[in-house]
Amino acid sequence: MFLFYFPKKAALFALALLLAACTNYADYSLQAYTYATEAKAKTLKLVSKANGSYSANRAAAEALLLDMDVAYEFANGIENNEEAADIWDKLRDPDGNLVGGFLTAWRTEFPGGVSADSAFITEFKKNITFSFDRLICLEANKGQATACADIEQ
Repeated sequence: MFLFYFPKKAALFALALLLAACTNYADYSLQAYTYATEAKAKTLKLVSKANGSYSANRAAAEALLLDMDVAYEFANGIENNEEAADIWDKLRDPDGNLVGGFLTAWRTEFPGGVSADSAFITEFKKNITFSFDRLICLEANKGQATACADIEQ
């Protein structure tokens, strides 16, 4: 009985080690988590101001984009951190449907602002919140088997 039990236990242990070895994630970084949470708060505050003119908020928009560039460069410079760097890259893409795209549309299509209950604000806020929540979950749970992709949109 003991001989039968030991190989089975050893095989399970070896399988667990093998699965762990296949998962490559960067280590947890308080700095990366801070970048994500601060950028989310600043972004949502700025999105809420889109009922005003872009020019009145230009400095805040440019500062936010710079913060996001810094966060992207930080994430991109860490080994095994491709997923986080990819999310940052999508967040700041000026042609996308997240922060960069929002700022581009605000500046070019709605420079005078939109109504506070506009679908423009509502939809961008929803997409941006989802992406930041995914990034924050990823940063908070580095190296753990947490299903950040399961965050509801």
